[in-house]
Amino acid sequence: MSTPDLFTVTEAAVVLRIGRTTAYELARRDLATSGGEGLAVVRIGGQLRIPRTALERITGGPVAVPPGVATVPPRSDLPEPARTPTASQRRSPARRTPSVDQLQLDA
Repeated sequence: MSTPDLFTVTEAAVVLRIGRTTAYELARRDLATSGGEGLAVVRIGGQLRIPRTALERITGGPVAVPPGVATVPPRSDLPEPARTPTASQRRSPARRTPSVDQLQLDA
């Protein structure tokens, strides 16, 4: 498998052997300082990606994807996700039992 040009923040955390939360914090710091400090990050739409070159600069050499880390394949290679009903769709319509106060007694 070839090394991707862009890593997710989670993948970059694995490469750097740091926690995911720390990696996101460093990515946010980069965004807040316009690249002044933190983990170099590129925003693509609503997603954050770490360039391979930024990881190579930090590690001082080529970056390899550790075994067992799945990289995200290109969009066209992803299978169509199975559509499962949401929790609200799975629930049957709510049947409320009237309270004693709501019942009308026929006399």
